[in-house]
Amino acid sequence: MSEQSDWVLIGLDENTARRQGLPARMPVPRGEFEGLADKGLSIDAARKWIKDFLTNSEAGKSGVWRKQNSALVSQLEAFLDKAPVWERAQKAFGERDYEKAISALKRIVTMDPDDHAARLNLASAQANMGDHPAALKSFQAIRKTFQGDADYHVAVGQVHLAMQKKDAALDEMVLALEAKPDCQPALDAMVQLGVLVPIYENPRDAATLVYVRSDAVLDYLTGQWDAAPRDSAFYLEQLAYHERELRHDIALAAADRSVAVAGEGEGDRVERAHLARIAALRALGRTDEALAAADAFVKTAPSSSGAWVELAKCLSQAGRGEEAPAAIERALESDPGDLAALSLRFWPSDPADILKVNEAIPALAAFAAAHPDSAGARRSLARAELVAGRIDDALAGFAAAVALAPGDDDLRAEYWSELGKQQRYEEIIADAAKLSDLSKRDWKLRWNEAEAYAALGKNIEARAAFSAINFDESLHVDVRRRAKRAVKTMDETPPVAT
Repeated sequence: MSEQSDWVLIGLDENTARRQGLPARMPVPRGEFEGLADKGLSIDAARKWIKDFLTNSEAGKSGVWRKQNSALVSQLEAFLDKAPVWERAQKAFGERDYEKAISALKRIVTMDPDDHAARLNLASAQANMGDHPAALKSFQAIRKTFQGDADYHVAVGQVHLAMQKKDAALDEMVLALEAKPDCQPALDAMVQLGVLVPIYENPRDAATLVYVRSDAVLDYLTGQWDAAPRDSAFYLEQLAYHERELRHDIALAAADRSVAVAGEGEGDRVERAHLARIAALRALGRTDEALAAADAFVKTAPSSSGAWVELAKCLSQAGRGEEAPAAIERALESDPGDLAALSLRFWPSDPADILKVNEAIPALAAFAAAHPDSAGARRSLARAELVAGRIDDALAGFAAAVALAPGDDDLRAEYWSELGKQQRYEEIIADAAKLSDLSKRDWKLRWNEAEAYAALGKNIEARAAFSAINFDESLHVDVRRRAKRAVKTMDETPPVAT
């Protein structure tokens, strides 16, 4: 640091100067010097001070001083000359005109090769233009300056990803996380690369989100599970969560544990766990084990329609499809409304094939008529009528099914969803009014009610319904986040006139 009457010439750290495109030595007014550490040095302040120093200070007006410090003067004047070019580059970025941005940034780099901020922006513009080799070259030219900066490593890694260089991309993301362990873009990229998996230790608590190596998820979770006593309900919740995420090995482990800790009077939980275990084995390609487990379970639970359905699926996967129909019939004898069994028995392999679904309707309708008390049979028929385009018949069928099973929230939610697709929102609200305990019912019902209110322009009621879902800590965190976004969207949208 040196002094020039009312000015102080300070030396900047080399990397700091290059990262910000500042001169290595800076004139600072003596009155501003002491507060510099607290306020920091902005680009606008630097330009103002340099201009004032070169124009008005004794040193700046001295030809002798300028000659003795010609290199510094050149740096200071170049910094001022870059200002309008930087403005053009920033304007081009704002307009997403990357070609103009590249032109301006190349001009800056020519004027000041040590302006690594310009080189960093140049690399970003080149990447946005799809010129990844040029972007990578620009990034590599400033690597020493930005080494250890998380954002820099993420940007370089994204270029490697675009060039299909996954190993190089992974190396950069690792460096980003070493610099900043909670760097979200790096975590997201490693999920994209298949290296990490985002896991909620508690699916109802957003704060329990962790990122686990994809080849160690089971080891990690079993360690967490072993950390405290768990009951069958806990393992069933874990099972359902990982089943939805298609992590079949985790679902299998949770199913085994749920069975192991289940006590007397938990028959429904045991059945759920056994069925999930068979399904997981089948999904993992362990067909022989799945078939053996299904065969053993139907012997211990012959009245379980789900057990017979799983046996039918295992038989088909094992190449013994001719034996599957008998198992399906046993499932329907146990429960004529088992949707999976009905699908296997009556529906075509492609449930979207309108012609074949239409051909299946008479047999399905006859079955439903033969089992008038089965909500499931009526529901399956209504689904088929929807595919065939018979909307009014389908909605009437759903209503009849709901009347047969008024406590089946999943069924009612499907009915309301179909009413919503037909914009029959008043019918949803009217049906909701019949439920005195809607706040305690399945979240899908509450969601349909909220959407119906919103569609009818009843924003106060809709916002209240979505907010109640958001604050319900018993729900999966992703559901609550969706509800929160719905409320935010409504707050940002003017009320609908009714």
